[in-house]
Amino acid sequence: MKVRDYKNLLISNKRAAMLFDLTERFPRGPTSRLRADDYKNEDGQLLSKGWGSNEAPYLNRGVESAKGSPMTGGWCPYDIFELPDSEWNVESILAEIQVATDVAMSEKTWGCEEGNARLFKSGAQLTRRARRLAKRVREAKKWVQENIGTAVYKIAFGWGVDGCVFVHADNEQGAKKQWELFMASAFNEDCAGFRGHESVHVEYVKPATTPLELMGLNAPFQQKYREQVEAKRQRIIKLQKEIEAMDVAEQIVNIYAVNMVATWGTGDEENADA
Repeated sequence: MKVRDYKNLLISNKRAAMLFDLTERFPRGPTSRLRADDYKNEDGQLLSKGWGSNEAPYLNRGVESAKGSPMTGGWCPYDIFELPDSEWNVESILAEIQVATDVAMSEKTWGCEEGNARLFKSGAQLTRRARRLAKRVREAKKWVQENIGTAVYKIAFGWGVDGCVFVHADNEQGAKKQWELFMASAFNEDCAGFRGHESVHVEYVKPATTPLELMGLNAPFQQKYREQVEAKRQRIIKLQKEIEAMDVAEQIVNIYAVNMVATWGTGDEENADA
């Protein structure tokens, strides 16, 4: 893709431009100013990880647009971190990108908007570029985890959305401390989904962006617990009604039996038969 077309794509569809750029051997970055020499050391040797179609050159320095990372082709690690890092998932994403037909590498227009075509050709080209992008995403995630301070960590203690909560911390130890100080004492064997304090483990999720994100991340857990609490309350109400009804029925039967015993042999039965 020519620089002019790439700049236009940055304006019209920045996400598509980023995905395309990260599949290139030498990404131009969001500023479109990076060139092949930026991916070589002072001796002119290529800086790269991987080999063959998996080769993903990296910058000889960190750049501002990438928060100082040399591994992300000049793109912000936060944006790349959200992408999947498996080749199969990446290939599926790349296969759906549409651009104007005059800049597309593919002639496939089926299922595209009028005037558009698939950006990449299916087959070897798509596979090769997916491998390179997946490689860069994995390197970006590794760099992010090692270099960006506060992050989101998952405290997992069971299965499903009611088996984990999320915290902000600078590392796994800090995340575990957050759990122990503020939440652990509220959980026991009576809590649904909780498998015991010995089963608690910490998982890195992503860089932290705002304190408000914890409310969104923990919302599924809270919603699940609210639903279960309400269901249990309704069950208690139903059980209480059943208890009261059965208690009354038992007392009535008991009263009848006691009365029968009290009137036994008094002649009431004989009079009643007369």
